[in-house]
Amino acid sequence: MATACFEETVDEFVWKYGENCVMVTRLNASWQVSYLTTGRLMGPMQLVYQANHPHPKHAAWDVMTKVNNVIHDDEEGVAIARRAAQWMKRQPSA
Repeated sequence: MATACFEETVDEFVWKYGENCVMVTRLNASWQVSYLTTGRLMGPMQLVYQANHPHPKHAAWDVMTKVNNVIHDDEEGVAIARRAAQWMKRQPSA
């Protein structure tokens, strides 16, 4: 069974679960949410989804949906989204 792990740096918020990775980064005046996973035959990580959001709330919702798609647990998705939102609040303004 895979376990989730977090990495919070100055530049990015990363949530990993097994072969899945959801990242939030600051991109000028917006927030970029990316979802990466391995290829069908366990190849290198591939970018599956990427979106830019002008508001941190929208980026947090996006993180929640990506986490829910991976682990199918609404409560955990909300908890991860809250943690990502807290990280975004600590970031300096663009």
